[in-house]
Amino acid sequence: MHSEKRKIFVVSNRLPYTHDKKTGKVVRGTGGLVSALLAYKPEYPMVWVGSETDPESAAAMKEMSDTFTSVPVMLENNLYNKYYDELCNNVLWPLFHYEGDLVLFTRDAWQAYEKVNKIFAEQIAKIATPDDMIWIHDFHLMLLPQYLKKINPAFKIGFFLHIPFPSSEIFRQLPVREDILKALLHADQIGFHEYSYLRHFTVSLKAQLGVNSTVFNADYEGHRVKLGVYPISIDPADIKERAFTTSVDEIISKYKKNVNEEHVILGVDRLDYSKGVELKLEGLRRALKKYPELRGRLTLIQVAVPTRTRVPAYARLKKRVDQLVGTINGEFGKPDYMPVRYIFSSVSDSELFALYRMSDTLLVTSKRDGMNLVCMEYILAQEANRAGTVILSEFAGAASLLSEATIINPWDVDSTADAIKVAFDRSPEERTEVHKSLFSTLSRYSASEWGKSFLKDLNSVKAQIPTIPITDLNYRSWPADISKNLDGPTVHLILDYDGTLTPIKGKPEEVHLDAATRYILERICERPDVQVCIVSGRMRSYLWKEFEGIPVQIAAEHGAFYRKSESDQWTNLMSSDLKTWYRVAERVMSDYAERVPHAFIEKKEAAVTWHYRMSPPGFADYQGKKLAEELEVGLANLPVNILLGSKVVEARANECNKGDFFRWYSKRYMNPGDRVLCFGDDRTDEDIFKACQSRGVTMKVGPGPTMAQYRLPSQGSVNEFLLQFLDYLKKKNK
Repeated sequence: MHSEKRKIFVVSNRLPYTHDKKTGKVVRGTGGLVSALLAYKPEYPMVWVGSETDPESAAAMKEMSDTFTSVPVMLENNLYNKYYDELCNNVLWPLFHYEGDLVLFTRDAWQAYEKVNKIFAEQIAKIATPDDMIWIHDFHLMLLPQYLKKINPAFKIGFFLHIPFPSSEIFRQLPVREDILKALLHADQIGFHEYSYLRHFTVSLKAQLGVNSTVFNADYEGHRVKLGVYPISIDPADIKERAFTTSVDEIISKYKKNVNEEHVILGVDRLDYSKGVELKLEGLRRALKKYPELRGRLTLIQVAVPTRTRVPAYARLKKRVDQLVGTINGEFGKPDYMPVRYIFSSVSDSELFALYRMSDTLLVTSKRDGMNLVCMEYILAQEANRAGTVILSEFAGAASLLSEATIINPWDVDSTADAIKVAFDRSPEERTEVHKSLFSTLSRYSASEWGKSFLKDLNSVKAQIPTIPITDLNYRSWPADISKNLDGPTVHLILDYDGTLTPIKGKPEEVHLDAATRYILERICERPDVQVCIVSGRMRSYLWKEFEGIPVQIAAEHGAFYRKSESDQWTNLMSSDLKTWYRVAERVMSDYAERVPHAFIEKKEAAVTWHYRMSPPGFADYQGKKLAEELEVGLANLPVNILLGSKVVEARANECNKGDFFRWYSKRYMNPGDRVLCFGDDRTDEDIFKACQSRGVTMKVGPGPTMAQYRLPSQGSVNEFLLQFLDYLKKKNK
């Protein structure tokens, strides 16, 4: 049963209405998000949060409450301009659209971006409750999930990106790349328009943060984020209602008197470098050269809506487009024929739908486009008996949804030219057949379905309250809460080896247990109320030798092999086939070892590891991330996990997992009241921290993100803490 008080918070850069101070009117804004969400009728009250810089406009917005409540977030003009113009539009927009040479990053702009996101978080936190769902939209507010969770970890937060997420090689150019990824991973659900955007995001998580993920989930610092693909759409009924009116019919009649060509191509774009208007013109020019029979019979009506006209990059684009229009009209035009009719202005709603209905082809040549709703509006505005053709760039997100459109690579102007010729020659019957299928797709998958689908998945996310914040320990004092958590008949002391009991060294074979550590372990093992288990990635032969004479249990290769303390026999927990992947992983790692100085391979029974601790740091770190990515792709669907650890990349059998080992161990060797004290220092230990956290105390050794409850400052402090543990046990039994 849902709470009657539950609300849906929609959070975006601006509110969905704009206020004209001259007329005092409040009008609906443009854009896909506004169209989609105003068409969606959620089952709960909706609160729309967006920025505003003018108090008078903010007051007018609050009155627009017929279907939702407006909450303006007041910002100073200077702050908004720095955040919006200098960071959102000069950094994130060009980079995410693969225009890295246009990026102008400054720390001042980034600080403004941080400040605005914090202001949004503070205002939302005052009025939202954990019962509500908070749905954040787009690249303007990518830090907001983190700021909201810091205020209230119980908030249920969804984030949707409406532009492309770029490839990891492009994304890594961003100076604040890790800040953005970490902030986004505080959301409970993240959505994209298209699978390639999701894939780029997960690859970036791996490359920049070392976070392993699937197409469904990513786990970061104990928090699970759901990932998904939700192509945005529009409201078919709304489009039909707006497209077929008396005013639209009148405009069509007027236009047809001035356009005599038998085939009209339409282009409707903001004059933004991402839209590829110049590529469209080059494609038309090539079509008129390649197919002379089209001259005089075909025309392009290009609507170019002005945007950011004072920005140099946009001014240069306008100049280039103006020149191309002039060149094409000069080259192919005649007194009674104009190949390109160029409209550099916005058009009214009625004029736009008139252009949709009278044109024979829509041509979309986006270089990069989150979705592109123009092509959807065009399809829905067509009359079934004279449907037009859609030529659509493969780099628009809509291409993944509208696969039956004519898909082109806009940089291949010959391909565009050929598509124009095919559209010109297509019979009415063919056009009708294709349109019927496209129309059916959009009728089934509307804006309402998009919103409903995302919010349904967000609603299904279980509340994720993070565990107790990690406590930094002074190992010279014994915290009372640890005593409470270890109060049981037997304590199972679970210890990692490298970086925990021993220091990390460049060459693994140089690492050995020192006399002091050996002595402490021997004293602990004398106690009948403690069971000691060493869980390490090392091979069993090495661990057997290191712990000879100490009655400890050993789990080698992250738990693939287990030996009880009183036995010299090993239990093999492996069931998968190593032959399917081991040699491939070894060969790929050998190639990388040759190109990275001082890198080397360590072959184990159930894993193969590429070490680069002694290699040049920057170069080796980069190569390590590339190696991990190559192995993940090359060994996908095989029984192997790829781990990017601390200066190592390891390909290991599925059974090599400390968390899985602990679950196996606890079922066989732990009684219900037993407690756990677990130590580890790297990513492999996070699996066991997660598995045993509710059974006792987890202890992270050294820096770095972790799910553990406590942190010791360094490996050198472990022995001191173990001595405190011994004192605790002696006092407990007095």
